[in-house]
Amino acid sequence: MNPYTIRNFWVPADPSDNRQWAPMEASDYRRFAPTVLAVAVKDILPVELNPWQRVSAEASDFRRWIPTAASDFLPVELNSKKSSATPSVGLKMVAGSAYLPKDNPEKPEGDDAHFVSLEAQTIGVADGVGGWCKQGIDAGKYARDLMKNSRVAAESEPNGAVNPKRVMQEAYSNTKAPGSSTACIITLSGNALQAANVGDSGFIVVRDGKVVYQSPVQQHYFNCPYQLGNSKDDPSLAQELQVAVQKGDIVVAGTDGVFDNLHGFEIEEVIKSSSNKGDKPDYMACTIANLALYNSFDRYAADTPFARKSREAGHSHKGGKVDDITVIVAWIQ
Repeated sequence: MNPYTIRNFWVPADPSDNRQWAPMEASDYRRFAPTVLAVAVKDILPVELNPWQRVSAEASDFRRWIPTAASDFLPVELNSKKSSATPSVGLKMVAGSAYLPKDNPEKPEGDDAHFVSLEAQTIGVADGVGGWCKQGIDAGKYARDLMKNSRVAAESEPNGAVNPKRVMQEAYSNTKAPGSSTACIITLSGNALQAANVGDSGFIVVRDGKVVYQSPVQQHYFNCPYQLGNSKDDPSLAQELQVAVQKGDIVVAGTDGVFDNLHGFEIEEVIKSSSNKGDKPDYMACTIANLALYNSFDRYAADTPFARKSREAGHSHKGGKVDDITVIVAWIQ
């Protein structure tokens, strides 16, 4: 069964209130487009439901998906406590995201989670470790709680001076759900990105159409990343990263569903094409996510990043890796 065939999904019954959802039927996933899950709107959190909506245009190939307009329906504004965090002086970050969960009736929200806080100039991605399902545990719940708590912690940092490792530690301490998850939290501070990373989620920086930085991976062994939660790892093991950035740089953060299926040069090509068309960050994120999805279905390609890593570890995997896919694209302005 195709892991992305959608049998039951949801669209907003009332565009003014996305808490009201109405079921629709779908016989062909190629007729649907991923909606924008995080937009550059203050105090808006990503939608945590199945991100699909019918579009009128027909498509014979799912690579031709197009994101629907964010104005079609936006997440409800949460009545969260305002913080004193303020954007970095000088450069600023504008971001959008896309999420493509695997189709699983028992876990419709998938295992990935993320957040975008323009207020705190901070973004984060997490990937719940799916192996917990053997024990009846939904690790996606841990990842979602971790990202919610990370956003709260980031927006509580004083005077916009967000410390990603401190944010990760506080979120880790406040996340009580069973399971475990990778995590990468990135903030713009002055003229540099500050990041804390645990596991194989991560980010790249693209400048003038070329990847100039890619965050390292932390793993105990092949396909077993470091992870927060009910594991032996904790935020003290997080890699603290600092990357100088400049106006015009593009940051692409994602879970391993992205970086296991896309090489840097493939992401470069998407960014070049999208930039030439004037696409916004959320559209770029959707395009990258769709390409990662396409590669994940390719059973014969021998040269995906995951296939390369598999060979290096003494295995014989070919093709892409079917997984949840989370992408955040952030412009440095």
